[in-house]
Amino acid sequence: MAFNFLSKASRYKRFNYIPRYYDERKERLELKRKMYQELELNSDQERSAMFKDSLHQSWNRGKYVRKQKQSANLRIVLLILFICFLGYFILNGLDDLDSVIKSII
Repeated sequence: MAFNFLSKASRYKRFNYIPRYYDERKERLELKRKMYQELELNSDQERSAMFKDSLHQSWNRGKYVRKQKQSANLRIVLLILFICFLGYFILNGLDDLDSVIKSII
């Protein structure tokens, strides 16, 4: 009985972990649903406030997409320049590379 711990098979441990996922779009939609349910859109001021909010969100999305396109274009240009630089030295030989490095240093 004293050596019972030697014969026991090891068991795996269970954890009560529930993964959580945060969806910003879903939360915005829920907030809008609540706002529409709470408000009766009878007044022009409420309608204009809702319109301004939706317009502001669409502008922000446009800025984000524009920024992503600019960064992608910059990466492509840098890649093309690197490939051209590499191709130049492959076609002209690596002897020119030493002279370029010496002139930089």
